[in-house]
Amino acid sequence: MILPYFGLVIGIILGSIGVYGLLNSKNIVRILLSSEIIFNSSILLVFSASAILGKVYLPIIFSIFAVSMGLVEVVVAFAAIILYYRNKNSLEVE
Repeated sequence: MILPYFGLVIGIILGSIGVYGLLNSKNIVRILLSSEIIFNSSILLVFSASAILGKVYLPIIFSIFAVSMGLVEVVVAFAAIILYYRNKNSLEVE
């Protein structure tokens, strides 16, 4: 059995890695991947917190919301990347 606090620790570590990648990279694809890591670590933190608190319905509702928001995020981000690449002919952020 995995302890719920283990999820909290992994979520915090992944969030830190995402923030580090977001602040230190200039490539727009890496920035997108870092934001995805932050988004997924927040989902892991909510699941772990709900497991600790004993709320069963909260992860189900949040997972439906997270999947729909993740899909919208990816579509909008790739559209922005394609538009940026067409205008600048590079994926480096200045």
